[in-house]
Amino acid sequence: MKWHRFIAPLLLLATIVDAPAQAAVLNRGNRTEPATLDPAKTRSQYERAIAADLFEGLVAYSADGRLVPGVAAAWQVEPGGLRYQFRLQPGAQFSDGTPITADDVVFSFRRLLDPKVASPVAQLLYVIKNARSVNTGALPVASLGVTAYENDTVIIDLEAPAPYFLQVVAGAFAGVVPRRVVEKTGDAWTKPENMITSGAFTLKSWRPEDKIELAKNPKFHDARSVKLEGVNYIPTGDISAAVTRFRAGELDMQVEFPAGQIDALRETLSKEMRLTPALLTYYLAINTSNEKVMDPRVRRALSLAIDRDVLTDKVLRTGERPATSFVPPAVANYTPMKMDFIGKSESERLTEARKLLVDAGYTDGKLLRIRYSHSNNQELRRIAVVIAGMWKRIGVEVQLHATEGSTFFSNLRQGDFEVGFVAWLADYNDAANFLGILQSASVGTNYSRYRDGDYDSWLARAAKEPDANMREGILKQAEQRLLSDQPVIPLYFGSTKNLVAQSVSGWQPNPIDIHLSRYLDVAR
Repeated sequence: MKWHRFIAPLLLLATIVDAPAQAAVLNRGNRTEPATLDPAKTRSQYERAIAADLFEGLVAYSADGRLVPGVAAAWQVEPGGLRYQFRLQPGAQFSDGTPITADDVVFSFRRLLDPKVASPVAQLLYVIKNARSVNTGALPVASLGVTAYENDTVIIDLEAPAPYFLQVVAGAFAGVVPRRVVEKTGDAWTKPENMITSGAFTLKSWRPEDKIELAKNPKFHDARSVKLEGVNYIPTGDISAAVTRFRAGELDMQVEFPAGQIDALRETLSKEMRLTPALLTYYLAINTSNEKVMDPRVRRALSLAIDRDVLTDKVLRTGERPATSFVPPAVANYTPMKMDFIGKSESERLTEARKLLVDAGYTDGKLLRIRYSHSNNQELRRIAVVIAGMWKRIGVEVQLHATEGSTFFSNLRQGDFEVGFVAWLADYNDAANFLGILQSASVGTNYSRYRDGDYDSWLARAAKEPDANMREGILKQAEQRLLSDQPVIPLYFGSTKNLVAQSVSGWQPNPIDIHLSRYLDVAR
């Protein structure tokens, strides 16, 4: 076995060339106010973008989305693919100068699977030995298959071979956190005065609904290559206003922009506009515990009535593709199952939808009235209005309910919704990353409250199946059941939409839309 080592010539050069005397601060528009900066508790890509700047995992991502060393300088995989050994960076330190040890790494993984922490992404780590049993409380956290060997080596044992495992380890949620600080201060450990980080930046301040200020971490193992002095993450719930701020130079980068402005932006900001195909599914989560949409016939009727081509070609027009499945077609080593009505005419779909509603008890004397929830921004309202019009054709009345982003997701978690517009951007390139969010145990992402024993069983079997073809077949069974029950209504496969000022360097497109600030710079 050989340790996988990475030596970048430019990094060696950086050891003898001083950094610029006056580094800049990057202003990043980030859509929503985060609910947390605790990497284990992050739910959205907007929270994880900040967490990834603050905390680094054993493995990290390069600017173009490749896997590179993180807290671990090297790793090896034993024959059979069931054991990974990670050797930590020599002299690795937290931002306060204390050593990052193998014990901190083990603590971070155990914390992710601890049922008391209730991490919304714990299921992503179920491939680790005993992870599911630990997360469900059947085994103590000490039983997790993550152990320390001396101070500089971490050993992770898996339930079954998982070629995508390093991508899981590279997720922002797997960032290494300081055990002593978390245990000492509890939930207050993420406050600026308490937070100690392992990533390229530290938390300087957090002014809600204004900005989150990060400062360069001089103790970061690759600090010499980090050009920015700091980063400001600015919530931009009103993405139309965000475009105005970007034009004015108040923002150097902006995540997402209104599709309705695409023609104007192509004329005036063509060099700044970045559209990138992504492993991203936009869908409607249906609250299956709500009596209005508890009946699968009702959910199917709502899905049948949506013209996905109109959404992508007439409303969005920024490279999105109509969803024919839940798992995007670009996912590696998997051919998605399609919804069985794909290819039917609009007339056929609407006729079936109306009949299903009648069969479910909704007639002229009893109309179906749906509350459609979404985050409060102009683009999502445009989509909601269009979908409401499509549902009106089958006799469904819609009440649109818009709330600020963090409130919206809080309502989803609490079940205070009927239909909600959400999206899932892949944490790693595998079908299980999409299907896993609807498992019964996935309380943090299974907004639909979907419960199906066969579905859970198929995903559990797939997690332990070493044969790639057999595994794909099992996952296809799960997706077919999902598309039949329709606890979610797939709408379209997304392209990430970013605005990047010409003064920003180092930004590179990648399908998971991860852009760590450590690789960026801005000229002032």
